Amino acid sequence: MSDDLVKQSIAELQDIVRCRCHPAYTGRGMHDPDCECDSADAVQVVAARIEELETKLAKAVEALGRIASGEFSGRMLTSMPPQDAAAYFARTTIAELKGEDRG
Repeated sequence: MSDDLVKQSIAELQDIVRCRCHPAYTGRGMHDPDCECDSADAVQVVAARIEELETKLAKAVEALGRIASGEFSGRMLTSMPPQDAAAYFARTTIAELKGEDRG
């Protein structure tokens, strides 16, 4: 599924569940009993999570490309045997994607 299609689908969902409270209530500072804004918040949470996962996926793809090509930077990594550098780079990338300390 393309990124554009996902973004378009999220936008359509956000439009469907957009808060449409009656101004007769909101204009007087009252709650419209027919206004369901919880769904709009839920769609926003899902959209934010998808964006976060897409960012992590892009980092993983970049890391895999670097591992496959043997492109490592840093004195420590370039001084290691290639398979050790690849394993170290993979572990630190996984830790970063999981939000763990890479120390």
